[in-house]
Amino acid sequence: MDKLRKMALFCRVVELGSFAAAADDQGISPAIVGRHVADLENLLGLRLINRTTRAMEITEAGQLYYQGCKEMLDQLVSLEQVVSGGSAQTPSGIIRISAPEGLGSPHLLELIESFQAKYPDVLFDLSLDNDRTDFVSSNVDIAIRMAISLEDSSLIMRKLAKTPFVLVAAPAYLREHGTPKTLADLSGHACLSFGATRLGNSWPLVTAKGIRKFSQPWRLVLNQTYTHRDAIARGMGIGLLPRIMVEELIGQGKLIPIELDAEFPVLGIYAVYPSRKFQPNRVRLFLEHLQETFCLKAGAKNE
Repeated sequence: MDKLRKMALFCRVVELGSFAAAADDQGISPAIVGRHVADLENLLGLRLINRTTRAMEITEAGQLYYQGCKEMLDQLVSLEQVVSGGSAQTPSGIIRISAPEGLGSPHLLELIESFQAKYPDVLFDLSLDNDRTDFVSSNVDIAIRMAISLEDSSLIMRKLAKTPFVLVAAPAYLREHGTPKTLADLSGHACLSFGATRLGNSWPLVTAKGIRKFSQPWRLVLNQTYTHRDAIARGMGIGLLPRIMVEELIGQGKLIPIELDAEFPVLGIYAVYPSRKFQPNRVRLFLEHLQETFCLKAGAKNE
């Protein structure tokens, strides 16, 4: 068995989490898989996987080697597809995506579902959190980011859509406490803040001098989009969220948009990914799918 095949087997062990699963996936015995991983370790003079009878753990060297192997194997497949005109095989493999948890359902789930209906051999690993993605340590293919603007970097950024911030409250809250008309009126209201952003516990305002932060004694600070949205819908106070995340509740009458004498910024929704000379075909196709069919709810629009 050549070295590329050994590398591919090692990648399957890492991706599937066990020698037995990789063996079953490849139609060979776990002993054969173990032997070829051991061959790589002997060639490198490094331990790639610590294993016992009950568990396995990828070493730091193993993580680095996996990332390099995966990129090399993906580039090889992409090169073969380019040379053959892209029709050599049906797209397959895993696409790893990181995204804000507020975009997971229904937006990204709908996109993944429609993509897999066309390409059933493509698998997805979707990680939802509000942290900034480290492409090296997390081995992510695509990160979806929401930002007023993105700084320049070595990464490729593709703008998918845009969505405005909207101030909302539950009908019951507004009936009981009235509807604020100005920014100053908010001092007499219970206001909720989403703390898991670069802005911290504040709301962004558009001014003649650029974006400034608006803060006050928050009735409640939350760091999870769905909980934040639920708290507002329960009538616990007024909150500011991207419209794409509350459009459904606005349409159902469970949240009411509030107009003030203040302007809130528009968020861009971006696909961010490492620059690669030979991008895996499955990733390229999914990026096109994102661009063409991204669920543009809540007033989101393509540029």
